[in-house]
Amino acid sequence: MTRKPLLRLLLLVGAIGVGALLFRAAPRDVELVYDLRGIPGATGLEVEVRRGAELMRRAELRVPAGQALVHHPVRLPDGAYRLDIRVESPDGAVAIERPLEVREAGTVVLPLAR
Repeated sequence: MTRKPLLRLLLLVGAIGVGALLFRAAPRDVELVYDLRGIPGATGLEVEVRRGAELMRRAELRVPAGQALVHHPVRLPDGAYRLDIRVESPDGAVAIERPLEVREAGTVVLPLAR
């Protein structure tokens, strides 16, 4: 192989590698669905999405009366996260911690209970 085609091949492989790296680092649309059937009468949620010690997202969500599923759209890059969740209910607040692994866009259902 002469130098010119070899150089083109190396540039192409490098561009593909950089593109793959950037694609993985791009945030993905993730729909978190909190399943509150295990906490009857829940009225609100406070959610912190953490990556290590870093706070990535924070949300306060109200739970309409009689609703068991609460949807929470977020955009997160691939990686491991921890969800610190506080559920408010007439019986008092419940603190829950859940791991979250983001590898693709989609919906993640999180069953929550006392």
